[in-house]
Amino acid sequence: MPLLTARLKQRALELGCAAVGIARAQLLTYAQQVLANAIGHGLTAHWITDPKEAERRTDPRSLLPQARSVVSVAISYPGVGTDEKPPGLRGRIARFARGRDYHLVLREVLSQLATWLAAEAGESIQCSICVDVESVAERAWAMQAGVGWQGKHGCIIVPGHGSWVVLGELITDLDLEPDEPAQDDCGDYDECMRACPTGAIVAPGVVDVRLCLSSLTQMPGFVPRELRSAMGDRIYGCDTCQEACLANRDVRPADYPESSMSTPDDAYPTLVRLLEMSSAEFEQRLAATAYGWIGHIRLRRNAAIALGNAGDPQAVPALIDALHDPAPIIRGHAAWALRKIGGTAARMALDRHCSVETNAVVIEEL
Repeated sequence: MPLLTARLKQRALELGCAAVGIARAQLLTYAQQVLANAIGHGLTAHWITDPKEAERRTDPRSLLPQARSVVSVAISYPGVGTDEKPPGLRGRIARFARGRDYHLVLREVLSQLATWLAAEAGESIQCSICVDVESVAERAWAMQAGVGWQGKHGCIIVPGHGSWVVLGELITDLDLEPDEPAQDDCGDYDECMRACPTGAIVAPGVVDVRLCLSSLTQMPGFVPRELRSAMGDRIYGCDTCQEACLANRDVRPADYPESSMSTPDDAYPTLVRLLEMSSAEFEQRLAATAYGWIGHIRLRRNAAIALGNAGDPQAVPALIDALHDPAPIIRGHAAWALRKIGGTAARMALDRHCSVETNAVVIEEL
């Protein structure tokens, strides 16, 4: 279906996609092996630990048994140089998670594309839409479909847009014309690897999530103490390796208007307000954002770490209040932040709280 394939790509571009490509729906053997190795060595996200995930994510027929084609799309978002951090005690949200939730944007685009494809095909077709959380190795499919190559930082690089993109897939039982897989174009450049604050990029394209600051902002529980300082002001995600990437210089701005809709508070939330945020306020303001899925407690934990890293005594009163929070994670990280900021008020509060704290992990932090 070469004509339908060409028209499909044109329609995807009209809907705001930065790039679109087609791959045959089959098991990606090499990608399966790479993912299985990563899972075996504990290098994957904390929600990907089952070895069976390797085949499930690299064979679209696990989601749609009749699948014949995978349509991979990329939507770009604003990259480096598109904003400036306001003054004050503020955190930082990675660029892909600012503004309107990109999951919703991608789902709407792919839903419109599926509706258009069914009408153009003139027959009943089956489609499955995949965005982020579904069992699809989206970067592997983007490479297979020719959308872009995987940089040494592990992100997909789309010509003209760099790695400032989010990915989605439309799996269909239509037999569309496949594209040639993308070819690596990084060359000898490794600025992204050298820029990583924790050395998490252990080999080209291989990221140890146990050290990756983006993953640390998302992980549950207590953040390893030796890595907290490296988190800086990061509340969700990390853009450091992408900011260093040479392919991200002089790229075009975002194609999809809604990916640019963010305010300074979306990008750089006020840390004390975030630390003190109630569950009700979180549900109203942040639960529906691209980063709200990590929940109220983790965001407040990250805010406590960022306040400690800021080292500003103005944060001490809020952190002292946080020592009495019902959640041990908040109390423990508040104690760490107070100790890092220092000063008489912080030391006195920590000493007082030592006599009443009952949680063993928090006591260790104190």
